[in-house]
Formats: sequence, C-alpha cells, structure tokens
Amino acid sequence: MMCPVCRQRPAEVGVLCEECRDELSSPIKIMPEQIQLHCARPTMAALIDIWGRPHRLDPRTLIGRQVDGQGLAILEPSVSRHHAHLTLDNDEWTVRDLGSANGTFQDDRLIASPVSVQAGERLRFGHIAFYFVEDVARLPPPRHGRTMTATIRPLDKPSVNAQDPSFVMEALHEEERTDIGLPVMSFRMHEPTGGGGGLIEVDGKQVQLTTTQFELMALMIKRMAGELHQPELVRGFVRSSELIADLSWDTREPSENHVKQLVRRVRRALIKSEIGDLIESRHRFGYRLRAIPRE
Repeated sequence: MMCPVCRQRPAEVGVLCEECRDELSSPIKIMPEQIQLHCARPTMAALIDIWGRPHRLDPRTLIGRQVDGQGLAILEPSVSRHHAHLTLDNDEWTVRDLGSANGTFQDDRLIASPVSVQAGERLRFGHIAFYFVEDVARLPPPRHGRTMTATIRPLDKPSVNAQDPSFVMEALHEEERTDIGLPVMSFRMHEPTGGGGGLIEVDGKQVQLTTTQFELMALMIKRMAGELHQPELVRGFVRSSELIADLSWDTREPSENHVKQLVRRVRRALIKSEIGDLIESRHRFGYRLRAIPRE
C-alpha cells in the first residue's frame, strides 16, 4: 500500500514512507508518549505524527501542551498550553492559531488567521509537525514492525491489559513526565572565571551566551528547580522587574523593552543550537523555563 501523502512510495513507518516521515523531522526530539489524544466524537480526519500514527480528530479539536478534556496534547516545550484549533464546518477543515508563542505553520507558512486545510498538507505546532488526512479509511495498513501505531491515551481505570499499547506507552519513561507536561532535561552551566558570558549544556547540546543571556538562563533554571512544590499556574516564573534589577545590563536604565529583546535573542540562540525554545512568557507572570531541571 502507498503512503497517503506522496502516493508514490510504500508505507514503511506506520502509514508513511521514509521520505514523507523525514519531512516531519525536527531538531527537537520527543518520545511517542508525548503525544496524547483525548477524542470523544472522532471524525474520519486525522493528524499523522512522525511515527506514522494517525490521531483521529473531533469536529473541534484543541491542540496544545495542556489539554483539559478533549483534544490532542503535545507534551513538548515549543507547543503552547492552548496552541491551535482544528475545526470541521460544512465539510471543510480549518486551522486557527490561538496566540501561541511559537506559531502554527501550514507547509512552512506561518498562519496569521484561520485557513482551510487540505489532505496531505503538513501542519506544524511549534516544532512538532503532522500530516493532515481527511479519511483514515483510505490509509494503508500500518507497519507495526517499524513503529507503534496505537493512539496514546491516559489510563482511566486501575485495571489494565498489559498488552494494550496505551498501557505500554504510559509505562515508558514514567519518571520523565510531569503534571504540566514539561520534559525533564539535564542542564549544565559553565561560566569562565574571567567573566564574558558562559556556556550552557542542555541534554548534551551546547549554546554560548553573553553575560546577560547566561544570567537570564541561570536565574530561570534555578527558579524552576526551586519551585517544584508550587502550583502549576505560578511555578518557576521570574517577573520582568526582577530581571531588570538582577541582571547585568549594558545600559543605565534597562526597561521592559530591554527584557523582551533579551528574551528574543536567547530564544534565537537556543533554537539555532537545536535545543529549542525553552522560554515561556505569560502576561503578568513573566518568564519561565519550559523544562524541569534534572536533579
């Protein structure tokens, strides 16, 4: 059976061919269990992930990092808590960005307003991409030998079948999961004794930062690590006023605008180093790390 995207090559990874699967690749590496579907009234349409697994969509599907109820949860820092909506209306699917921090893309085009979605198009939420298909009945049989194709679901009952794929995937990397969907990552900070910035290593990937950039990351890492007991809504945030007061600025009168520019520069440096956007901003709360530092 042919890949439903290119219709030219056989399915080898789930329902996708190798070439189309590679088009979904990202410098941000995630595990299959970081994508979780909560579907109540599934339509025939679906999003296909990098493992070739179809996730069927409700007529109105919320995409985000924290989905309370129905929707598709993507537990990855580049995805906003409520990132986008996929909606079926009069037999037409549309996608709408919900003011996400890292944007929603349709075949690499940033979405500024609701747009129609066609079969085979690639949708990317933050750094995580999928293919949209309109009819799962037309999909080829998945290649179980190459990837698991079951949709990941949370366990609702204490009694489960150990052979059920959802149970297997829930068991994997349990120690890496948190209640807010943030990944656990390893952070190492290397600051030269003579000053002049520093090097931060995140899960083996390094990024060189200026002094102020390094101080920003160090403060957010320390704050998140020290507030694991705090409620999710306020955990790990650093206010702009703190950053203005505590960081080493190259101007006599740092302002909110200087903070925003600093955050943008650090975000670009992290993404360029293939670490990903690890900074979350929230109105009236400030900024925080989009990861839990590993102890």
